Amino acid sequence: MKGILVLIIAAALGYLSYQYAYPILSEYVKFEKHKKQEIVVAPAPKPFVKKVVAVVEPPKPVMEQPKPEPKPVMVPKPEPMPEPVVIDPNAFIAPVIPSIEEATKNWAALPKSAFPRQVTMKRDLELSMKVGNNTASTKVKAGGSMFAVGQDGANIFVSPSDTSPMKGSVSLEDTDLKEVLSKGYEVWKVTYVATLKRAHEFKLAAAERAKNAPPPTPGAKAGNDKPAKDKDGTYPLLLTSMKSGQVTEIKPAAIKEWGEPVLTDGVWTVTVKYETETMFGKFDTEAQAFVKNGAVEKWIYTGSGEVVP
Repeated sequence: MKGILVLIIAAALGYLSYQYAYPILSEYVKFEKHKKQEIVVAPAPKPFVKKVVAVVEPPKPVMEQPKPEPKPVMVPKPEPMPEPVVIDPNAFIAPVIPSIEEATKNWAALPKSAFPRQVTMKRDLELSMKVGNNTASTKVKAGGSMFAVGQDGANIFVSPSDTSPMKGSVSLEDTDLKEVLSKGYEVWKVTYVATLKRAHEFKLAAAERAKNAPPPTPGAKAGNDKPAKDKDGTYPLLLTSMKSGQVTEIKPAAIKEWGEPVLTDGVWTVTVKYETETMFGKFDTEAQAFVKNGAVEKWIYTGSGEVVP
Protein backbone atom coordinates (compact mmCIF):
# COMPACT_ATOMS: atom_id res chain seq x y z
CA MET A 1 0.00 0.00 0.00
CA LYS A 2 2.79 2.29 0.80
CA GLY A 3 4.51 1.39 -2.43
CA ILE A 4 1.47 2.16 -4.46
CA LEU A 5 1.18 5.55 -2.88
CA VAL A 6 4.84 6.25 -3.74
CA LEU A 7 4.21 5.29 -7.33
CA ILE A 8 1.24 7.60 -7.55
CA ILE A 9 3.25 10.50 -6.15
CA ALA A 10 6.18 9.74 -8.51
CA ALA A 11 3.83 9.65 -11.47
CA ALA A 12 2.29 12.95 -10.46
CA LEU A 13 5.69 14.56 -10.11
CA GLY A 14 6.80 13.21 -13.43
CA TYR A 15 3.69 14.57 -15.09
CA LEU A 16 4.14 17.99 -13.56
CA SER A 17 7.79 18.03 -14.47
CA TYR A 18 6.98 17.17 -18.02
CA GLN A 19 4.27 19.79 -18.23
CA TYR A 20 6.11 22.65 -16.61
CA ALA A 21 9.80 22.01 -16.04
CA TYR A 22 10.67 20.24 -19.24
CA PRO A 23 9.47 23.00 -21.58
CA ILE A 24 11.62 25.49 -19.71
CA LEU A 25 14.64 23.26 -19.93
CA SER A 26 14.09 22.50 -23.57
CA GLU A 27 13.79 26.14 -24.31
CA TYR A 28 17.10 26.69 -22.56
CA VAL A 29 18.92 23.94 -24.52
CA LYS A 30 17.06 24.89 -27.80
CA PHE A 31 15.13 21.65 -28.33
CA GLU A 32 12.85 22.71 -31.19
CA LYS A 33 10.74 19.67 -31.13
CA HIS A 34 9.85 20.23 -27.59
CA LYS A 35 8.47 23.76 -28.35
CA LYS A 36 4.82 24.27 -27.79
CA GLN A 37 3.19 24.27 -31.10
CA GLU A 38 1.37 27.47 -31.88
CA ILE A 39 -1.96 26.96 -33.39
CA VAL A 40 -2.39 29.22 -36.40
CA VAL A 41 -5.98 29.71 -37.33
CA ALA A 42 -6.33 30.23 -41.05
CA PRO A 43 -8.69 33.05 -41.94
CA ALA A 44 -12.03 32.02 -43.27
CA PRO A 45 -12.18 32.32 -47.04
CA LYS A 46 -13.86 35.47 -48.25
CA PRO A 47 -17.04 34.90 -50.20
CA PHE A 48 -16.61 35.26 -53.92
CA VAL A 49 -18.07 38.54 -55.08
CA LYS A 50 -18.46 39.10 -58.76
CA LYS A 51 -17.20 42.50 -59.59
CA VAL A 52 -19.44 44.46 -61.88
CA VAL A 53 -17.61 47.08 -63.78
CA ALA A 54 -19.91 49.90 -64.70
CA VAL A 55 -19.04 51.58 -67.91
CA VAL A 56 -19.68 55.27 -67.51
CA GLU A 57 -19.86 57.25 -70.65
CA PRO A 58 -17.84 60.40 -70.51
CA PRO A 59 -20.09 63.47 -70.09
CA LYS A 60 -21.03 65.13 -73.28
CA PRO A 61 -19.73 68.61 -73.60
CA VAL A 62 -22.46 71.16 -72.84
CA MET A 63 -22.79 73.65 -75.60
CA GLU A 64 -23.41 77.00 -74.08
CA GLN A 65 -26.16 78.91 -75.77
CA PRO A 66 -24.94 82.17 -77.14
CA LYS A 67 -26.14 85.01 -74.97
CA PRO A 68 -28.44 87.37 -76.84
CA GLU A 69 -26.85 90.65 -77.51
CA PRO A 70 -28.61 93.45 -75.65
CA LYS A 71 -30.92 95.37 -77.92
CA PRO A 72 -30.42 99.08 -77.99
CA VAL A 73 -33.07 100.88 -75.98
CA MET A 74 -34.92 103.34 -78.14
CA VAL A 75 -35.42 106.47 -76.15
CA PRO A 76 -38.45 108.32 -77.52
CA LYS A 77 -37.80 111.80 -78.59
CA PRO A 78 -39.27 114.32 -76.21
CA GLU A 79 -42.46 115.78 -77.54
CA PRO A 80 -42.13 119.37 -78.51
CA MET A 81 -43.60 121.81 -76.08
CA PRO A 82 -46.99 123.01 -77.27
CA GLU A 83 -46.88 126.47 -78.57
CA PRO A 84 -48.61 128.94 -76.31
CA VAL A 85 -52.09 129.77 -77.46
CA VAL A 86 -52.26 133.36 -78.49
CA ILE A 87 -55.64 134.79 -77.61
CA ASP A 88 -56.79 137.58 -79.81
CA PRO A 89 -57.92 140.37 -77.47
CA ASN A 90 -60.47 141.39 -80.09
CA ALA A 91 -61.87 137.88 -80.59
CA PHE A 92 -65.51 137.27 -79.83
CA ILE A 93 -66.10 134.94 -76.89
CA ALA A 94 -69.55 133.40 -76.82
CA PRO A 95 -71.19 133.46 -73.41
CA VAL A 96 -72.06 130.27 -71.56
CA ILE A 97 -75.83 129.93 -71.76
CA PRO A 98 -77.49 127.65 -69.19
CA SER A 99 -79.82 124.87 -70.23
CA ILE A 100 -83.54 125.52 -70.08
CA GLU A 101 -83.74 123.24 -67.03
CA GLU A 102 -81.20 125.44 -65.24
CA ALA A 103 -82.89 128.66 -66.42
CA THR A 104 -86.29 127.48 -65.12
CA LYS A 105 -84.98 125.67 -62.02
CA ASN A 106 -86.06 122.35 -63.47
CA TRP A 107 -89.38 123.79 -64.68
CA ALA A 108 -90.36 125.00 -61.21
CA ALA A 109 -89.99 128.74 -62.01
CA LEU A 110 -91.24 129.56 -65.48
CA PRO A 111 -90.84 133.27 -66.35
CA LYS A 112 -93.97 135.37 -66.72
CA SER A 113 -93.06 135.99 -70.36
CA ALA A 114 -93.74 132.29 -71.05
CA PHE A 115 -97.50 133.02 -70.70
CA PRO A 116 -99.94 133.06 -72.35
CA ARG A 117 -98.86 130.35 -74.81
CA GLN A 118 -100.87 127.95 -76.90
CA VAL A 119 -100.35 124.30 -76.02
CA THR A 120 -101.72 120.92 -77.06
CA MET A 121 -103.40 118.72 -74.48
CA LYS A 122 -102.12 115.17 -74.03
CA ARG A 123 -105.20 113.92 -72.16
CA ASP A 124 -108.88 114.72 -71.90
CA LEU A 125 -109.72 117.65 -69.67
CA GLU A 126 -112.94 119.12 -68.29
CA LEU A 127 -113.01 122.71 -67.10
CA SER A 128 -115.82 124.27 -65.10
CA MET A 129 -116.50 127.74 -63.79
CA LYS A 130 -119.28 128.99 -61.54
CA VAL A 131 -121.00 132.11 -62.82
CA GLY A 132 -123.52 133.35 -60.26
CA ASN A 133 -125.90 130.48 -59.59
CA ASN A 134 -124.94 128.72 -62.79
CA THR A 135 -121.96 126.54 -63.62
CA ALA A 136 -120.34 126.63 -67.03
CA SER A 137 -118.18 123.76 -68.18
CA THR A 138 -116.27 122.71 -71.24
CA LYS A 139 -114.48 119.55 -72.28
CA VAL A 140 -111.24 119.34 -74.21
CA LYS A 141 -110.16 116.10 -75.82
CA ALA A 142 -106.54 114.93 -76.03
CA GLY A 143 -104.98 116.64 -79.02
CA GLY A 144 -107.08 119.75 -78.58
CA SER A 145 -105.58 123.23 -78.08
CA MET A 146 -105.60 125.27 -74.88
CA PHE A 147 -103.70 128.27 -73.61
CA ALA A 148 -101.19 128.05 -70.78
CA VAL A 149 -101.89 131.23 -68.81
CA GLY A 150 -99.84 130.85 -65.64
CA GLN A 151 -98.05 128.57 -63.23
CA ASP A 152 -99.64 126.81 -60.29
CA GLY A 153 -96.73 125.46 -58.27
CA ALA A 154 -95.66 122.25 -60.03
CA ASN A 155 -98.67 122.58 -62.37
CA ILE A 156 -99.86 125.19 -64.85
CA PHE A 157 -103.17 126.91 -65.46
CA VAL A 158 -104.82 126.31 -68.83
CA SER A 159 -107.75 128.13 -70.36
CA PRO A 160 -109.79 127.89 -73.60
CA SER A 161 -108.37 131.27 -74.64
CA ASP A 162 -105.78 133.72 -73.39
CA THR A 163 -108.54 136.00 -72.05
CA SER A 164 -111.11 133.48 -70.80
CA PRO A 165 -111.89 133.53 -67.06
CA MET A 166 -112.39 129.76 -67.16
CA LYS A 167 -109.23 127.89 -66.25
CA GLY A 168 -108.01 124.72 -64.66
CA SER A 169 -104.81 123.40 -63.13
CA VAL A 170 -103.06 120.52 -64.91
CA SER A 171 -99.66 118.89 -64.80
CA LEU A 172 -96.98 120.11 -67.18
CA GLU A 173 -96.79 116.55 -68.46
CA ASP A 174 -100.43 116.76 -69.59
CA THR A 175 -99.44 119.41 -72.16
CA ASP A 176 -96.64 119.91 -74.66
CA LEU A 177 -95.51 123.16 -73.00
CA LYS A 178 -92.06 121.72 -72.22
CA GLU A 179 -91.51 120.79 -75.85
CA VAL A 180 -92.75 124.18 -77.07
CA LEU A 181 -90.49 126.13 -74.71
CA SER A 182 -87.46 123.87 -75.30
CA LYS A 183 -87.71 124.27 -79.07
CA GLY A 184 -88.05 128.04 -78.77
CA TYR A 185 -85.15 128.16 -76.31
CA GLU A 186 -82.76 126.43 -78.73
CA VAL A 187 -83.71 128.82 -81.52
CA TRP A 188 -83.33 131.76 -79.18
CA LYS A 189 -79.84 130.68 -78.04
CA VAL A 190 -78.56 130.62 -81.61
CA THR A 191 -80.10 134.00 -82.37
CA TYR A 192 -78.86 135.50 -79.12
CA VAL A 193 -75.24 134.44 -79.65
CA ALA A 194 -75.35 135.66 -83.26
CA THR A 195 -76.68 139.04 -82.07
CA LEU A 196 -73.90 139.36 -79.51
CA LYS A 197 -71.32 138.49 -82.14
CA ARG A 198 -72.63 141.13 -84.52
CA ALA A 199 -72.67 143.65 -81.67
CA HIS A 200 -69.03 142.82 -80.92
CA GLU A 201 -68.05 143.27 -84.54
CA PHE A 202 -69.96 146.53 -84.71
CA LYS A 203 -68.16 147.82 -81.63
CA LEU A 204 -64.75 146.98 -83.12
CA ALA A 205 -65.67 148.69 -86.39
CA ALA A 206 -66.98 151.75 -84.57
CA ALA A 207 -63.80 151.99 -82.49
CA GLU A 208 -61.71 151.74 -85.65
CA ARG A 209 -63.72 154.48 -87.31
CA ALA A 210 -63.41 156.70 -84.27
CA LYS A 211 -59.66 156.20 -84.22
CA ASN A 212 -59.31 157.15 -87.86
CA ALA A 213 -61.88 159.98 -87.82
CA PRO A 214 -60.46 163.35 -88.86
CA PRO A 215 -60.17 165.99 -86.13
CA PRO A 216 -63.00 168.56 -85.97
CA THR A 217 -62.55 171.63 -88.11
CA PRO A 218 -61.46 174.63 -85.99
CA GLY A 219 -64.18 177.27 -85.72
CA ALA A 220 -66.93 174.92 -86.90
CA LYS A 221 -70.39 175.49 -85.49
CA ALA A 222 -71.05 173.22 -82.50
CA GLY A 223 -74.57 172.02 -83.34
CA ASN A 224 -73.92 168.28 -82.89
CA ASP A 225 -71.87 168.12 -79.74
CA LYS A 226 -70.71 164.86 -78.21
CA PRO A 227 -73.18 163.64 -75.56
CA ALA A 228 -72.03 164.76 -72.12
CA LYS A 229 -71.07 162.15 -69.58
CA ASP A 230 -71.81 162.60 -65.88
CA LYS A 231 -69.36 161.89 -63.06
CA ASP A 232 -71.04 158.55 -62.27
CA GLY A 233 -70.50 157.39 -65.86
CA THR A 234 -74.10 157.88 -67.03
CA TYR A 235 -75.39 160.15 -69.79
CA PRO A 236 -78.13 162.58 -68.68
CA LEU A 237 -79.49 162.80 -72.21
CA LEU A 238 -80.00 159.02 -72.39
CA LEU A 239 -81.50 158.85 -68.91
CA THR A 240 -84.02 161.50 -69.92
CA SER A 241 -84.94 159.44 -72.98
CA MET A 242 -85.61 156.36 -70.83
CA LYS A 243 -87.64 158.22 -68.23
CA SER A 244 -89.75 159.90 -70.89
CA GLY A 245 -90.84 156.50 -72.24
CA GLN A 246 -88.99 156.75 -75.55
CA VAL A 247 -87.74 153.24 -74.75
CA THR A 248 -89.47 150.94 -72.27
CA GLU A 249 -87.38 147.77 -72.27
CA ILE A 250 -84.20 149.48 -71.05
CA LYS A 251 -84.31 150.62 -67.44
CA PRO A 252 -81.56 152.80 -65.91
CA ALA A 253 -81.18 150.40 -62.97
CA ALA A 254 -80.65 147.46 -65.37
CA ILE A 255 -77.72 149.08 -67.22
CA LYS A 256 -74.41 147.42 -66.35
CA GLU A 257 -72.07 149.29 -68.69
CA TRP A 258 -72.06 152.62 -70.54
CA GLY A 259 -69.95 152.88 -73.69
CA GLU A 260 -68.13 155.86 -75.13
CA PRO A 261 -69.87 157.95 -77.82
CA VAL A 262 -68.77 157.21 -81.39
CA LEU A 263 -69.44 159.64 -84.25
CA THR A 264 -70.45 157.95 -87.54
CA ASP A 265 -71.83 159.92 -90.49
CA GLY A 266 -72.86 162.82 -88.26
CA VAL A 267 -74.63 160.59 -85.69
CA TRP A 268 -73.35 159.84 -82.23
CA THR A 269 -73.93 156.26 -81.01
CA VAL A 270 -73.70 155.28 -77.35
CA THR A 271 -73.73 151.57 -76.55
CA VAL A 272 -75.22 150.34 -73.28
CA LYS A 273 -75.12 146.81 -71.89
CA TYR A 274 -78.10 145.91 -69.76
CA GLU A 275 -79.94 142.97 -68.26
CA THR A 276 -83.19 142.04 -69.90
CA GLU A 277 -85.93 139.62 -68.93
CA THR A 278 -86.78 137.02 -71.56
CA MET A 279 -89.11 134.06 -71.55
CA PHE A 280 -86.08 131.96 -70.63
CA GLY A 281 -84.74 134.10 -67.80
CA LYS A 282 -82.49 137.14 -67.44
CA PHE A 283 -79.68 137.72 -69.92
CA ASP A 284 -77.29 140.52 -70.82
CA THR A 285 -77.86 142.29 -74.12
CA GLU A 286 -76.73 145.47 -75.83
CA ALA A 287 -78.49 148.42 -77.41
CA GLN A 288 -77.41 151.74 -78.90
CA ALA A 289 -78.80 155.19 -78.59
CA PHE A 290 -78.57 157.29 -81.76
CA VAL A 291 -77.95 160.93 -80.82
CA LYS A 292 -77.92 163.89 -83.18
CA ASN A 293 -78.04 167.59 -82.45
CA GLY A 294 -78.52 167.04 -78.73
CA ALA A 295 -81.48 164.61 -78.98
CA VAL A 296 -81.93 160.84 -78.92
CA GLU A 297 -83.38 159.81 -82.27
CA LYS A 298 -83.91 156.11 -81.54
CA TRP A 299 -82.69 153.04 -79.73
CA ILE A 300 -81.71 149.89 -81.63
CA TYR A 301 -80.38 146.46 -80.71
CA THR A 302 -76.65 146.31 -81.45
CA GLY A 303 -75.96 144.06 -84.39
CA SER A 304 -79.50 143.24 -85.52
CA GLY A 305 -80.48 146.90 -86.03
CA GLU A 306 -84.00 146.25 -84.75
CA VAL A 307 -85.65 149.05 -82.84
CA VAL A 308 -85.81 148.52 -79.08
CA PRO A 309 -89.39 148.91 -77.81
